[in-house]
Amino acid sequence: MKNLSFPGLPRVLIVDDEEGVREGLRSMLQREGLQVETAGTAEEGVRRVEARSFDIIFLDLNLPGADGLSMLGKLRRGSPPADIVILTGYGTVANTVESMRKGACDVIEKPFSSDRILAVTRRVLETRQLKNELTWLQDRVRELTSTELVGLSPAIRDVQMRIDQVSHAPDTTVLVTGQSGTGKELVARCVHERSSRHHGPFVAVNCAALTEPLLEAELFGYEPGAFTGAAKDGKDGLFAVAAGGTLFLDEIGEMEPTLQAKLLRVLQERTFRRVGGVQDIPADVRIIASTNRDLRDMVHSGSFREDLFYRLNVMTVTVPALAERAADIPLLSHFFLDQIGKQMGKALAGFTEEAMETLCEYTWPGNVRELRNAIEYACIVCSTGMIDEVHLPKFTGGSPDGSDRIDRSAVVLEGNDRSIRALESKLVAAVLEETQWNISRAAAILGINRTTLYNKIRLYELGKRPSRAKVIV
Repeated sequence: MKNLSFPGLPRVLIVDDEEGVREGLRSMLQREGLQVETAGTAEEGVRRVEARSFDIIFLDLNLPGADGLSMLGKLRRGSPPADIVILTGYGTVANTVESMRKGACDVIEKPFSSDRILAVTRRVLETRQLKNELTWLQDRVRELTSTELVGLSPAIRDVQMRIDQVSHAPDTTVLVTGQSGTGKELVARCVHERSSRHHGPFVAVNCAALTEPLLEAELFGYEPGAFTGAAKDGKDGLFAVAAGGTLFLDEIGEMEPTLQAKLLRVLQERTFRRVGGVQDIPADVRIIASTNRDLRDMVHSGSFREDLFYRLNVMTVTVPALAERAADIPLLSHFFLDQIGKQMGKALAGFTEEAMETLCEYTWPGNVRELRNAIEYACIVCSTGMIDEVHLPKFTGGSPDGSDRIDRSAVVLEGNDRSIRALESKLVAAVLEETQWNISRAAAILGINRTTLYNKIRLYELGKRPSRAKVIV
């Protein structure tokens, strides 16, 4: 139990009229690092529950005075209520059904083994831990807005710190770099919303989506008759539309050199001219540019102006790939689930442990955008309840370059057991060790699905996988 991440030590109450049972359980569970209290009657147990909260209550059904079953509801007070494990020397189907109906999570018949008690205790505590994480994630998601950068990992905290720093300089040019799908436009919006320019407009344009003449007219506007097909009254450009706010130039690396020179002049002089015009117009905007390319390499190759690069590169914010902030996947997943579920009018409760493991183990080459698409797909195919592994898109488990291939010499049988069972057990254990218990990759290497692999882990008693990283607040 010692590797469970609880706020303080898990607290256990044992309610049993047999002193030997109480003290035996107390000694066993205290050795596992748990806080344990005992009570000899149901009434004493209720008094202890009223005084403090417990995570697990081991409750004997046959107690002097009021029996355990009639007191079960009173013992499940608190928020969240304790999980009740029934202890009984007279196990019947009727008792078990009635106990479960009244809220017990398990029934253990006397005499019981220490292995049975410890297995139930671990399962209950792990389930409570997952529920605690889910509650925290859902509470955190409700606090988030559409223009907040979601995440708590060190990599994303660094980005948030940069955003806060540059937000206090409302005229400083910002360059946002990172792979496609990492959320560069969201970073730009966060800078805008947290600055004194947030009352002004946020205007975005994709520099790769328009030809040079169209992009120039779109940015600077044009005078009447400036070119064939121009509107007779002329048109304001995005520099004018974004006045007092922020102009976001997405994919700045795709801008043609001629237009780069004109943008440089705007950054230097803080003025611009409409196409076909002769009058300088003040450019009261903050420029935020983004790119998924290495502008330094482009400068060296001559495809990007060096002077423009240094004008843009006043404050650089590099958005990490999702693989570099994998600890944020649970929070991001719940954020997207809440957002998309509301749009679709579906009340989806969350993710099963298997589904979340799959999400956390995948490498996400398409970054946050791909994760959001996967959650949207799951929301479509899942009609209600929890999103399970079967609702997720079919991800590839192994690496195409063969890096997941294990050394065949690693599977060595010891002793006289040369059975297929022994060989399979060793092979599964070796693949799990080699892949660091990445269930998706291990299943792909073995040529089986994840459910089958989980069954083999239980069958061969290979132990529990190393705990996945928890959200650190």
